[in-house]
Amino acid sequence: MTATSHLRVALVFCLAVVGIPASLEAQFGPLASPGQAAQARSQEELDSYLEIVGATDARAIVQRVKVFVSEFPKSELSGAAYQYQLQAFERLNDFDGMLAAGEKALAADPDSLNTLLALAPAVANRAAARPDRVQLLSQAESYALRALDGVDKIRVPRELSIEKWNLRKHEMQSEAHGVLGVVAFQRGQSPQAIRELEMAISLAPRPKGVQFLRLGLALAAAGKKDDAEQNLRHAAALGPDSVHNVALDQLKKLNEGQRTPW
Repeated sequence: MTATSHLRVALVFCLAVVGIPASLEAQFGPLASPGQAAQARSQEELDSYLEIVGATDARAIVQRVKVFVSEFPKSELSGAAYQYQLQAFERLNDFDGMLAAGEKALAADPDSLNTLLALAPAVANRAAARPDRVQLLSQAESYALRALDGVDKIRVPRELSIEKWNLRKHEMQSEAHGVLGVVAFQRGQSPQAIRELEMAISLAPRPKGVQFLRLGLALAAAGKKDDAEQNLRHAAALGPDSVHNVALDQLKKLNEGQRTPW
């Protein structure tokens, strides 16, 4: 295996151990779209939706969403319901189900930041190992760009101070730029990947080890050994263990000279 292949395998692994955000609703709050908040039209509709919200078993969530959209096909809450289904399919490691749920969520609410910021990293994560890699990378890129555009347009929630809103805004922008960096890296566009990954780190209120790991891999692919080592060491220090181990492994390869020109 070439050094380039080693770096790409490491990137895929570091994506796999991190996965998509566990819950964008929990991360970013009720930021489904720049428009008005969705509302139930009846108590029965609300009760059915709350059964989805209150469920903890992933398979139960998938089934309850199917029942909900069947009983209330014109519900304003269908987009949010499909978001829960997207997360449930992710927990079940069902990529095709997750992608289908995400597309249905976007069909109901094309501007949903929660959906866009869940789909973008999930698709970028799994693209490398699939035959439809090129198409998936384009989809991930599109989701991330749409999220960046949506962040600029969304109204600041009333319950947030400007300071807290800026933190959330930067966190969402960081997530989107990180996806663009991963997409560029998988396309072999190291300079663009570096720019996007550096932007992701600069915007993150609390940069994570995996962000420095991704940047270190992109810098290594660009032949910038010293900068790559610095970021890989930072990744190893921040962890978690899965990131720590990959970072140390890549540092070892760099120091052993296991890199070829590209």
